[in-house]
Amino acid sequence: MSTAEASEEMLLEFLADPEHLTLDLSTAVSRCARALGLQHAVVYLVDIQQRRLVPQTDVASALPVDGSLAGWAYRTQSLRVEEAEAGGVTAWYPLLDGAERLGVLAVNQTSLTAPSLTRGRALASLIAMMITSKRAFEDSFVRRTRTERMQLPSEMLRALLPPRTIGNAQVVSTAVLEPAYEIGGDAFDHALTGTALHASVFDAMGHDLASGLTSAVSLSACRNARRTDAELPELVESIDEALSRWLPEKFCTGIIAQLDLTTGVLRWSNCGHPAPCSSGATNCSSTRSNGRRTRPWGCRRC
Repeated sequence: MSTAEASEEMLLEFLADPEHLTLDLSTAVSRCARALGLQHAVVYLVDIQQRRLVPQTDVASALPVDGSLAGWAYRTQSLRVEEAEAGGVTAWYPLLDGAERLGVLAVNQTSLTAPSLTRGRALASLIAMMITSKRAFEDSFVRRTRTERMQLPSEMLRALLPPRTIGNAQVVSTAVLEPAYEIGGDAFDHALTGTALHASVFDAMGHDLASGLTSAVSLSACRNARRTDAELPELVESIDEALSRWLPEKFCTGIIAQLDLTTGVLRWSNCGHPAPCSSGATNCSSTRSNGRRTRPWGCRRC
């Protein structure tokens, strides 16, 4: 049996073994790397503010996203190679979950060959899937990518947020919230259907737990209406009714948009924000009374 065939057999045995689903990340990476004939591999995940790459599977120092080759691989989503201090070379592979960047994988090898590069890319893809499938319920990933204590309103809202970046061959949507550990009532949402990109930004009154709850209700109402194929005016109405029913004393503003990927038409609703000054935009904003409050709202098409 050739070396390539032996590596393939080891990898298949690993993937077919049901115990691999319960392995910690360090053990899984070590076994996968060995099965693929790779010398050593280290996983780095980016911190919540995307400033540092934090090691997850080895005792190593965190690396800056700006000013390191690992950070360059992360930012550009491309392979980078450098000489290793202990000899040989280190290849940096980006770890991706679709359009979202998770971090990088460092693979140390005596030398680089076309087959080793292919195996490194395969390992990076496999590890990215492992991380994506487990990070929602394994706190170790969260703890290692935080540099400060998360405030309670932020903790609640972040549990509801979608991935930072989504996309397909036609469009990419990305969002970041700052201050990362004290977001209060700020939230975003984006989603893709076969023909449209849906995006929204919410800002609830205040910076306490109640403001986070207000944005959480707004976010959930938006998704609930969107998933029943509600048109934009109906979707906005659903959010307004949810807040009026469950949190009548609270206020939340937002921008809600739908981009038709077939025609390129963007439709958006400005809910409570000052109207933007853009020449040529059709302003159909109005003010309507909703019992105990009055909220300006509008729809624009561009």
